[in-house]
Amino acid sequence: MYRKIIFMGLLLLSEISANAQKLHNLRGSLIYTLGPDTTAIGDFELKGNEFKLTVVSMSPYVNVSKLTGVFFSDGQLKRVEGNNYLPARDKDSRVYNYRLNNDQDTTFIETGNGKRNIIRKYPVKIMVANNLGGDALVFMPALLANFAPEKIGDSIISSHIVFNSARKFIIKKTSSSKLLMGSAVMGMFTVFLDQNGRLQSVDGIGTSFNIKGTAGPYLNIDSVIAISIRHQQQHPKLAVINKLDSVKTTINGNHIKVVYSRPSVRNRVIFGEVVPWNRIWRTGADAATKISLSDPLYFNGKLLPAGSYSIFTIPTPDGWTLIFNQQANIWGTEHNAAYDLLKIPIQTRYLDQPTEMLTFAIIPTGTNGGILSVSWDKLKALVNFTTAP
Repeated sequence: MYRKIIFMGLLLLSEISANAQKLHNLRGSLIYTLGPDTTAIGDFELKGNEFKLTVVSMSPYVNVSKLTGVFFSDGQLKRVEGNNYLPARDKDSRVYNYRLNNDQDTTFIETGNGKRNIIRKYPVKIMVANNLGGDALVFMPALLANFAPEKIGDSIISSHIVFNSARKFIIKKTSSSKLLMGSAVMGMFTVFLDQNGRLQSVDGIGTSFNIKGTAGPYLNIDSVIAISIRHQQQHPKLAVINKLDSVKTTINGNHIKVVYSRPSVRNRVIFGEVVPWNRIWRTGADAATKISLSDPLYFNGKLLPAGSYSIFTIPTPDGWTLIFNQQANIWGTEHNAAYDLLKIPIQTRYLDQPTEMLTFAIIPTGTNGGILSVSWDKLKALVNFTTAP
């Protein structure tokens, strides 16, 4: 219902530019949804290499980020200034300010709340950064699409600042109307363009955000903020939150623990959509799910030595593959197959009652074995293990 109200309101309040948009001279909006919920709405404007971006995030509270900046001619960031505030409190109630400046190929990013500022430097040029405006990160494709390579198959390589380090960021033109854009941490967004090269939509399913975006005309962003605040007041508990949780047990002296983040169904179609078939899945949310063992375990007779591992799966309609990866402490989209230690087929079955929040379980069976399972929505995947071969 909220999504319908937002879209109807935006159609009434939008300001449509009289001039046809051109590359490097355009304005428009992008609306991101997660299932039936609108999660963020943003206006973007690009004049030459100068840009403006205003993003209204809906969850857990209405939060506004405003950026102005300048790109280098290749789309990397030269200068950025901006701030973030909570409009329900006060228009001047700023959460933090941020500033970026590139000097001789070194990027300086300053963040602060007016009382304490932190300046960090990175010896690279960049295209995106997590510490520049909250959800503004996922709105940058609307601007960066205009710097994409012209030739199909070509790529532009830059950097993404995340976890206080520079990760590789890529923009690749895969067809006349499609780009791949992202990094190993944020995941790869598919950006769809019209015949004139303008943004039409963004598919972020399978990324760290699992959202979809639709482009539209430039909006009356003050009205968007007002509508969002009213909805927040009427529905104060609506929030997109992945709950960090753990489960542990001891079987035959072997201490076993799984630490994971629990996403919710939220009226979405999970398997086949939010979790695409035949692709690596973090099997949780946020950081990769981690299992720790004090002693070895055996899955289908195959040894998993004592230690800590990240857990991934490859769900398919006909069965799943469970993967234990030696990189235990990584973000959930950073799977590197070179570190896969053990792959085993696992069973799946349909549940009588759907599970709203993804749930891991370790169930002892006798004195020498157990079952590791994960349940979400209408499916449960499970595998038997033993503490001895």
